[in-house]
Amino acid sequence: MQLIYFSAVPWASFQQRPHEFAGWAHRRLGARVLWVEPYPVRLPMLQDLRRPASTLPAADKLPDWLEIIAPKALPVEPLGLGRALNHALFWPNIISKLRAFASRDSQTLIGVGKPSHLALCAVEAMPDARCFYDAMDDFPAFHRGAARTANAQIERAIVERCFACSTSSTYLADRLRKSNGRVHLVPNGLATERTPDASAIRSPGNSFGYVGTLGAWFDWEWIAALATAWPERAVEIHGPMYRQPTVKLPSNVHVHPALPHAQALQTMAGFGAGLIPFLQNELTESVDPVKYYEYRGLGLPVISTPFGEMRRHGSEPRVVLTSNPGESRAQIEALLASRDTAESVSAFRGAHAWDTRFEPLAAVLAPAS
Repeated sequence: MQLIYFSAVPWASFQQRPHEFAGWAHRRLGARVLWVEPYPVRLPMLQDLRRPASTLPAADKLPDWLEIIAPKALPVEPLGLGRALNHALFWPNIISKLRAFASRDSQTLIGVGKPSHLALCAVEAMPDARCFYDAMDDFPAFHRGAARTANAQIERAIVERCFACSTSSTYLADRLRKSNGRVHLVPNGLATERTPDASAIRSPGNSFGYVGTLGAWFDWEWIAALATAWPERAVEIHGPMYRQPTVKLPSNVHVHPALPHAQALQTMAGFGAGLIPFLQNELTESVDPVKYYEYRGLGLPVISTPFGEMRRHGSEPRVVLTSNPGESRAQIEALLASRDTAESVSAFRGAHAWDTRFEPLAAVLAPAS
């Protein structure tokens, strides 16, 4: 079986749902994977200059089941003329490479992890390949104006051509079912092989902490309110900053640069509680945060705003959802006083491991006999 996978993130980025899906498809379905790197699907913005350039790893550093293609494209996809230019200048060469890869096996699956004009063209150019869409975000919601309209139209055209879809949140599942009735809810999960042994989990620290991107969805006002309510506790924030603080932060809030992925879990394990301070808006309505699974897989309690899929996790053990941390002090103090056992942490990891998450898709995606 061959999998051509249009990823939402670069292979060289820290491991996320796309990496886990590709690895699972190889292990479970025996797929060889051609990973298509993402390219700009909106017009350039000034903030793009602050983003580090992505570099492809050397071929000899890749798993033997994986190949990577990095499409060249002009950053003009929202414009009709821009799509026509990319189609004329770059897509024929890319489509030829995709066809050559697919020709190695009679069973080819096109997996789309992010809607793009190139992905749509590939689906249309390879009608014998089965197409599958896995949405980890509400991608059109990341855009405005022409980019939003174009991305929504492209996503709908892809979804309508897919034999099945999956998504990480109930909100996205409901939205995609308007275009395709065969949508499977596959929540996010946890990379259990990268977490320390459950019996080795250390005693909780005294700090509140967050590790992740500080983007447009990050709620700085909530962080300030939490830090003000607990001046005796440090609030440690680690991540690349794309949204500057919108309020003056108390002195016990410490903002740090992004961590190498290998250190992220180690740093998280030293927190007294994991934070998920996301704004409640259209962008976060579709989000099932991987951080929830990482925190709980480390035996940490979770304090979060009540956004997106976190509202469904709010009834789970050692989770407090609050829009106003100061008003939830009694709940949070009770949360901090409780503890997980090694057995409960192991059970959580087993139930939410990525392979467990994707397993229901095995019968859906398996090659036809």
